[in-house]
Amino acid sequence: MVGIALLGAGIFAKEAHVPVLAHNDKAKVLAVYSRSETSANSVVEALHSTSTAGTSATIDVYSDEKPGYRLDELLQRADIEAVIVVLPILVLPAVVRKCLAAGKHVLAEKPIGPDVAAGRALIAEYESTYAPRNLVLSIAEQFRYETALIRAGELIAGGKIGELHHVHGRVATTMAPDNKFCKTAWRATPGYQGGFVLDAGVHFVALMRMVAGQEIVETTSFTAQFAPHLSPVDTVNAALKFSGGAQGTFSMSFAAATFVADFIFIGTAGMLTVKRAVHETTVRVDGPDLKPISEEAFKADGMMNEISAFVQAVAARKGDKAASPREALADVAVIESICSGGGHVQSHRIDS
Repeated sequence: MVGIALLGAGIFAKEAHVPVLAHNDKAKVLAVYSRSETSANSVVEALHSTSTAGTSATIDVYSDEKPGYRLDELLQRADIEAVIVVLPILVLPAVVRKCLAAGKHVLAEKPIGPDVAAGRALIAEYESTYAPRNLVLSIAEQFRYETALIRAGELIAGGKIGELHHVHGRVATTMAPDNKFCKTAWRATPGYQGGFVLDAGVHFVALMRMVAGQEIVETTSFTAQFAPHLSPVDTVNAALKFSGGAQGTFSMSFAAATFVADFIFIGTAGMLTVKRAVHETTVRVDGPDLKPISEEAFKADGMMNEISAFVQAVAARKGDKAASPREALADVAVIESICSGGGHVQSHRIDS
């Protein structure tokens, strides 16, 4: 069983990570860290209340408010092999470095950093200093672990719709001022490009790259801020060029009056549609005459599969490709290109 510390006590840590960790019998949460002792305690309580696995024992609380029980002391513990970092975007790279320097395996929430430069610097340091020590650095992008999206990618790779020519993604949702995420201080006044476009947008870039089986190498885009509270931008519309010859469009807005998340992949022999709901994703294939060929519905399982893969990677001391820092950087690079008006995506490949 892998000894784990959860660093972060925000919304996503509580609502997404806690339920999965509490039911993983290969991981044992030994400690929780947050800036405030109160928030760290709330995560410990949530872990105990949902536990069926390794969270029934004592979980130690670390915070900036407890002398002798701060992050540095947590990282000195030999029984903690790995950490899961669920912290604000701007502080995440520095904390990841601190954890790696302490000899811990790391699963860090996406994005890998606020921009391509920060991501490149972290990857360079990891690959030169920590990878040779067999330390794992994984970036948490649960879309790459969704069974539905893996299935969609397999269908396209297997030629189910022929040669892929077109990819069209459409995402719209409402982020009202009273939304719980908008009330998070670091999201309400983001000090990084894109705001929610970066924070959530990397998910959908990952989806398109993964299902298409091609890199996004060039964009042309428009951006806008329609909601005063969603700075610096809340809406993007982009044309996309893919490495394998496909072209497409991507529209995303957090200032919409409704919710939609669908992606259409059109080939020479048919069309594949990925339609996402909150807890379910549907994958549909239609023939050239629009006659339905297949339709499958999948429950959301990305978080569960992602945590399981990380625990297995720690045990093997070898990172999983789906969570590799380079994959995460490619997602950020596309968002950065879109937010800056377009052009060649800086780095869909990285020099070794």
